[in-house]
Amino acid sequence: MAAPMTDDPEASERELAQELIGDMAELINNTRPVMFLCGGLLAALAVSIAVEAAFAPSPFPTGVAGIAGGLLLAALMLCWLTAVTLLTLAGRPILGIVSDHRWKAGAPLDPRARWLNLPPVTATRDEWVWVRAHMLIAAARIRMSRVQAALLWTLATTALFLAWTAVTLLAR
Repeated sequence: MAAPMTDDPEASERELAQELIGDMAELINNTRPVMFLCGGLLAALAVSIAVEAAFAPSPFPTGVAGIAGGLLLAALMLCWLTAVTLLTLAGRPILGIVSDHRWKAGAPLDPRARWLNLPPVTATRDEWVWVRAHMLIAAARIRMSRVQAALLWTLATTALFLAWTAVTLLAR
């Protein structure tokens, strides 16, 4: 969507900048599909680990393969717990820590930060400041980096599961 053309080039430029920053923040903050993917993968891994452990004749074969399988299973469990923790924290609001401090101090809680909501395009210059736009993008980037860390640990957990499955199947 293009900014409306006006005679004032500064106003037109400001409206275009507001629109571009809003679009950029929306794209960076769109983390829901990745979070659903991570949650689905972690749930599937939990079910797969349970099924494999239930139907395996012996969870740990003897010898070197047993030691390797045990170490891989321990690493798998630690990675799975880390991925679940990071995924849970990725969905937490950016300002949760600030709210915790307000609650401990007895200050009234404000669930919205002023700079997390975009002002309308028709907002005055005082309502739209660049600091607010930069903070909006920074908050969206922090959330995206949290989701990316959760995705990385989920993929590492998947790789460890595949390695553990291979060692378990080859040891039989």
